Amino acid sequence: MNNSHKSLQKIPSVNWLIENLKKKFPDTQAVYLQRFVAAALQELREKPRKYGLPERDKETFRKYYLERLKLEFAELLSGSLQPVINASGVALHTGLGRAPINAEILRAAATVSRYASLEIDLNSGRRGQRNRHVDKLLSILTGAEDGVAVNNNAAAVLLMLNTVGRGKEVILSRGEMVEIGGSFRLPEVMRLSGCKLREIGTTNKTHLRDYAEALNPKTGAILICHTSNYEIKGFTARPNIKDILALAQRNAIPVLYDLGSGSLLDTRLFGSDSEPVVSKIIAAGVDLVSFSGDKLLGGPQAGIIVGKRKWVQKCASNHLLRALRLDKLILKTLQEVLLFYLGNPLRLETLQALTVDAQVLKKRCRNLAKRLVTLPAQISVVRAQGKVGSGAYPTLPLASFALRIVPEKMRVNRLAQKLRLWKPAVIGYVSDEALMMDLRMVSSAEEEKIVTALKEIMANATRT
Repeated sequence: MNNSHKSLQKIPSVNWLIENLKKKFPDTQAVYLQRFVAAALQELREKPRKYGLPERDKETFRKYYLERLKLEFAELLSGSLQPVINASGVALHTGLGRAPINAEILRAAATVSRYASLEIDLNSGRRGQRNRHVDKLLSILTGAEDGVAVNNNAAAVLLMLNTVGRGKEVILSRGEMVEIGGSFRLPEVMRLSGCKLREIGTTNKTHLRDYAEALNPKTGAILICHTSNYEIKGFTARPNIKDILALAQRNAIPVLYDLGSGSLLDTRLFGSDSEPVVSKIIAAGVDLVSFSGDKLLGGPQAGIIVGKRKWVQKCASNHLLRALRLDKLILKTLQEVLLFYLGNPLRLETLQALTVDAQVLKKRCRNLAKRLVTLPAQISVVRAQGKVGSGAYPTLPLASFALRIVPEKMRVNRLAQKLRLWKPAVIGYVSDEALMMDLRMVSSAEEEKIVTALKEIMANATRT
């Protein structure tokens, strides 16, 4: 009998594991425990060394493996999507869910959690359109004739291109063929939309004549893509948007503009004028503009299309919309965020974080540091540089301050890991053998949780 076969004989039976798990989780149906155990045992047989099967005797392994499965199933029941305290200094952190949503907005969204007037006109009692809950707000806030919302900006771009350019050529400058996180490549989206990419210009230079020479009877649209996640500097050239629009209008060709992040406010508020404002793009005469709801807008994940009513209505009547539409909770959340813009948008947590003064953050860090002086660690307040994140303003530094923590009884990476595994998880970043914690996106209530986490984690720390 070979060693591999001997190891497999140590594996506990399915029934024994299910019986013991049932004692720990009595409210879980046996059929689901059986599926969980079957999947776990399959992985164990395929990767026995991962679980130390060859090294342990049969009885020791049975106890160890049962405890491991109990922990794994407990984690499954607790849900892997957990709240996180963002002390990373990245405001719109994609991995942490991008824009935070104000509590009062979430309370408003909860009011429609049972039933809502999603597609019912309460005045007439007839079937209505769900887009009517945001179209007027989008028109007022952007100056566009109409607007429609879908589940993210990639979907918005796909819908625009499929509606306007399906089966036709769409002109795009080589300098605007963006790729964003998650391997989203604009040329691939164009292909999936059913249109044909017509590349013009070079990476650093595209002229108006390049657009003019590319026009032909097969042209369906001109696409302009704002390169929100990178900049090309130096020997560069690109035509003025007004000149592109004039050329397109003379040839009766619609112009689409993918803004990516998109801002409804003058971006000098954030310390930069490099991000186009949606209303200015609309005022220039662009036919359709798309942008994200969960970036600079400060709302939930959504993709927004605004522009001329003729084209927006074509997008809204496209059968593809049914696969891309928003549900009632996200739609209500987006509606509430847009309502904030009618009054004081700086009440939105995202905009507060992006506009907070660095000296305010310095004072908060100092106050927090005073509460941590008894910890076995070197704690100081240092200058830091935050980021907007999510591909927005990649070259815009956010002047900040952060707590610098150098633990004395444990390695800094171990401290960072323990904070990530805390409930709620605390996410900082490691730099020069120190844990950095930027309070830009941390609320006062979350500061208390950070203090508790650090004190408890470091109370019995050992150098590991």
